[in-house]
Amino acid sequence: MQLLVFHILYFFLLGCGITENPPDEMSTGGDLTNTKPPTTHATQTTAKPQEDKYLQNDECLSKKFTYKSCQKVFCPPWMRCINGDCVCKLPYQCPKGGGSPACSTDLKSYKSYCQVKSFECLRGTVKFTHSAEECSNPFVSALDSETVWVKMAKHKEKHLICGDTWEIPAGNTVCREKKHQKGAKEVSSVSYSDINNLEYSNECINVHCTGLETTLAECTLYKKEEINNNTKIATVTCYTENTECSADEFSCVNGKCIDRNKTCDGVNDCADLSDELCCKACRKGFHCRSDVCIPPEAVWDGIEDCLTGEDEQTNSDEEKLQVKENILSSIVEETKLTRKNISDLTCGISTFRERKSPGARKKRLLGGNVAERGQIPWQIAIDDEGEINCGGIYIGGCWVLTAAHCVRPKPQLYRIKIGVWNALKVDKDTDSIAVEQVIIHPDFNPTTYQNDIALIQMKNIYHTKECVNPNKYIAAACVPWSEYQFKPGDKCVISGWGRAKGYERVYVLNWAHIQIIKNCSEIYGHRYYKGMECAGTYDGSVDTCQGDSGGPLVCTHNGVSYVWGIVSWGEKCGVANYPGVYTKVAHYYEWISHHVGRARISKYNV
Repeated sequence: MQLLVFHILYFFLLGCGITENPPDEMSTGGDLTNTKPPTTHATQTTAKPQEDKYLQNDECLSKKFTYKSCQKVFCPPWMRCINGDCVCKLPYQCPKGGGSPACSTDLKSYKSYCQVKSFECLRGTVKFTHSAEECSNPFVSALDSETVWVKMAKHKEKHLICGDTWEIPAGNTVCREKKHQKGAKEVSSVSYSDINNLEYSNECINVHCTGLETTLAECTLYKKEEINNNTKIATVTCYTENTECSADEFSCVNGKCIDRNKTCDGVNDCADLSDELCCKACRKGFHCRSDVCIPPEAVWDGIEDCLTGEDEQTNSDEEKLQVKENILSSIVEETKLTRKNISDLTCGISTFRERKSPGARKKRLLGGNVAERGQIPWQIAIDDEGEINCGGIYIGGCWVLTAAHCVRPKPQLYRIKIGVWNALKVDKDTDSIAVEQVIIHPDFNPTTYQNDIALIQMKNIYHTKECVNPNKYIAAACVPWSEYQFKPGDKCVISGWGRAKGYERVYVLNWAHIQIIKNCSEIYGHRYYKGMECAGTYDGSVDTCQGDSGGPLVCTHNGVSYVWGIVSWGEKCGVANYPGVYTKVAHYYEWISHHVGRARISKYNV
């Protein structure tokens, strides 16, 4: 395995514009010398992306992401992620064992809030009103001219909405409820003395919404305030324009135009969230690693909003959610409970703890680091009629991911070796399991290495859900569902038993850190296809080599490890300016989930 010393400083100094001609000969992680991708001259892109301190370039914006784009956000519990879009679940697919009975506008009681939303999503005939078994006195909201009022469930009084905490997301919800799908044009307030109507309560109610709700009943209503003539009362003007946006405006996916300075501030001004999903940085709010901006109150609120959960890992006093006083109505706790019951998926957690001697330097070998036993618990070896020429990644159940060029559709040829550390030794912690089936991606091209991915199903000889004998040296890596969970510059880990410097054989598992590299289409030209990912260094100091094919490129965040790539091909081993090329696993999420079952590899988007 060619895991040479990693010069991280060198990587940052070089940048990403290499256009030198590649060598004529290529090699892959395996010994398939007759299946080399063709050589080409690298190309250089001269067009510059749109300059903006906060918004990303047009490549992201052209994909028209919205709150229904599960490449960027989690689907709500009544929807599931299919081909990158959140689509409606059937009511029976809502999670079992959680949630309170819920009422809807048809005055019927449903098993849960999720079920009401599922019916609304599928048919559009009902909306949630409140959580209860008895539904004869529902929640009501209305818009008198531009003044908003609500009547809570089982109450007779109409309450105006307080203006001091009134914001555009709540206005978007009100306008959407009134069939204006582009939401609010503006929200403001008027003095109570300007309202000549005595039918309202002498108290107003504060409200907080995300702007994605379809009724104010789904928002958080809190803290009544006594009204006097100077009290500010909420008003809203709905967006009805259908015109082209100006150069100073941002064009929302739904056609709404907003001030460009209102993008990437954690506030859902567009009403479809499209102004917060392509952000290099945030003017305000919290910046997720997937380049999404969320409001500060969404941080540390018990609900993961960022794809890799970093919004729930912070303990900053400034970012901690301030609990709203005197909650009158809220579905937040219902949402938490529903999310908790969607999936019991556990993956990407290693029990390994590195052993260090006080003051001792970490031993580094030429070609990388020798792994400690159990350090890479998802690494498996593929025994091909007595030889180990490829690796793989255990992803849970009876399933292993590997490269398509490593295998043939003949399961009788292979055995999966689990808990292997020294490829020459078999001990009590090493297991060898026969193969049930080999599934090669139907569009795999052995000439170009497009779609270089395969699944191996082990025989369930232990008749357990995990399919493997309990072993402290084995754990499943998580399968990423979004191509935005990790990005260029992130540090990840490669591992395997491949050749070292001088093509010397390696028998003990090695590992090393490398980084994801962007703009690889500029390096490899037309040989670089969608579904591929580059990682390594431009100076070739760290790379994979013959024997590493099919093994993992694993990226970790918040202690959870995802198999981001599968070792696929490269320019020989450790060639400067040509980092290794990996199969990008997230690109094949739908194909993987089709075979192994979505619940096995998805946490919230199931």
